[in-house]
Amino acid sequence: MERLLGVAPGKLPNTVFCLLSPDGKKQLARPARGPYVFRTPENMATQMRRIAASYKSSVDQSYIPPVPLIDRLDLAMNVAASDNRPLAVFYHTNPDDLKSMVEVVRPIIADARLTGQFMFAATTKRVDLKPILKAEGESGVYLVEPDEYGVSGKLVGFVPVGEVAKQLSEEMSRSLMQFRPYQKSQQQHISDGYAFGIEWETVVPESDPMSVQAKQRFKARFNGMK
Repeated sequence: MERLLGVAPGKLPNTVFCLLSPDGKKQLARPARGPYVFRTPENMATQMRRIAASYKSSVDQSYIPPVPLIDRLDLAMNVAASDNRPLAVFYHTNPDDLKSMVEVVRPIIADARLTGQFMFAATTKRVDLKPILKAEGESGVYLVEPDEYGVSGKLVGFVPVGEVAKQLSEEMSRSLMQFRPYQKSQQQHISDGYAFGIEWETVVPESDPMSVQAKQRFKARFNGMK
C-alpha cells in the first residue's frame, strides 16, 4: 500500500484506494486516499462494470462463496457498528458442528436480498457472547444490532441450530427490515467516545501522521474540558 500510494515507509495514511487486476499487480485506477477519480457513485459503478467485463470469471456461475466471517466476535461487533449494519453470530461449542452450520447457510447468505447487509462472526466460546444482551448460550445463529460503538449489542433474532436451514433467511429478512442505522456526527461520535472511555486500538499500529496528530489534539482538547 505504501508503494501504491508512493509514500515513505512508516507514513502510510489510514485510507488507501486502488482497483487492481486479479493478480494484484496491474493498477486499473489511479491510487488515492479514496475513489475520488470516479467523482460520483454512479460513474464508479459504470466504470467498475466496464472494467469487470474485461476479465472472464474463473469460477462456475453455480459457485456459492463462503460466508465472509470476521476473525473475532469483538472485532465483528466493532466493524458492524462502524458500517452501521446488523451482525449475525454463529455459535456452537463443537467446532465441527459450528463449521457445518456455517456451510449450510452459504446459499442463504448469497441471496441478493441479503448480500452485503450483515456482518458475520462465528465462535465456540460462550464467553464471547457476553456483550450480546439476552444471549443465553444456546447453539444457533444470533442476530444482533450493535450499539453505536460496537461495545455491546442487542439481540433482535435467534434461530436454533436445528432450524437454521429453514428459518434463517426469513429471520434475517425480518431483522433487516426492522433495523434502523445510527445517524452519526463524526465530531460528536468521537467526543462522546472519549467521554465514555471508549477507544479502539488497531492490531496494526496507526502510521498516518496527520491522523495521529489530530487524535492527540482532540484528546488534549477533551481532557482540557474535564
